[in-house]
Amino acid sequence: MAEGGGMTLYLGTDDEHGATSLSEGDLFQDPFRKISEIRNYKGHPYEFYQKMGYIIIGVLPDANGIGKPDIWMAKSLVR
Repeated sequence: MAEGGGMTLYLGTDDEHGATSLSEGDLFQDPFRKISEIRNYKGHPYEFYQKMGYIIIGVLPDANGIGKPDIWMAKSLVR
């Protein structure tokens, strides 16, 4: 993809079933701390994506309902 001019891959991975600690509490309060302290409770795929080189770059609180965030991840294609 980098050959075609793309520099970054982005993905969103929902937490609709309380699979991470990001589904607890209010993500509008100190979201960056909560991202840095994320815990995986039920095999959420964000850890798989991390192994593939993606990092968490943000969250969309309540994107899928109250307490159901979307976790945004990205991977650079150029170094």
